[in-house]
Amino acid sequence: MTNILDTLSKPLLKLRRKRLSNRIFADAGGVVQLGVFAGLKLDGNSNVSRSCLGQKVLGIYEAAVFEEIERRGPFGDAVCVGAADGFYALGLVKSGLAKRSICFEITADGREAIVRNAVENGVSDKIVVLGKADETFSQRLKANNFNAGNALVICDIEGAEFPVLSSDVLSVLDGAVLIVELHDKIMKDAASLRSALIDRIPVSYEKKVVREKPVDWRGIAALENLSDNDRGLAASEGRKVIGEWLIAAPKK
Repeated sequence: MTNILDTLSKPLLKLRRKRLSNRIFADAGGVVQLGVFAGLKLDGNSNVSRSCLGQKVLGIYEAAVFEEIERRGPFGDAVCVGAADGFYALGLVKSGLAKRSICFEITADGREAIVRNAVENGVSDKIVVLGKADETFSQRLKANNFNAGNALVICDIEGAEFPVLSSDVLSVLDGAVLIVELHDKIMKDAASLRSALIDRIPVSYEKKVVREKPVDWRGIAALENLSDNDRGLAASEGRKVIGEWLIAAPKK
């Protein structure tokens, strides 16, 4: 009976979480209401899950990442590897936390969303949209006059961070602050993948791993007005494991 209930409840909870997210997003008109990206407008149509849209417009999405960005910014260039709908890339330039964003996004839907949202937010002249981060990654950065000094790199590519962030690529990024979402816990050879990536980062860098924090919903009317159950779902990304990011920055 327990297995049957689990099988039935998981898709229903996922559906409920997405419905809540869509409602919060619609009520906000797709505009981020709180946090450093306040005023950023998203159309909600891209290659990313809609279950995170509510968190984005409420300013509670990936709080651990935002703490690092705000503490270390502003930046010159921002490189978003796995740019998705352009949330970080566009938010960084619109907020003044970066002068330019270079986006690597594998899907056509994602690239088209970035372009649309850039136009909507009036930042098209500050956005470069490229394709997959492959073996030409370093060459394309150089072709776009990337300057690693005072740069930020945000990488979220579902496990591909381990082969993409090779020693050669890291040498091109030397001087930039790196924020890399780690997906090793859902992969084979998790411990060796993580340790190898950390070891490849130059000794001139300080390194740490931060974990996602519980959402503080106090003072956010859109969450306070929900039931306890719905509030928990609206604040959840539905992750299988707790989100973790490798933060690496040049030592001062």
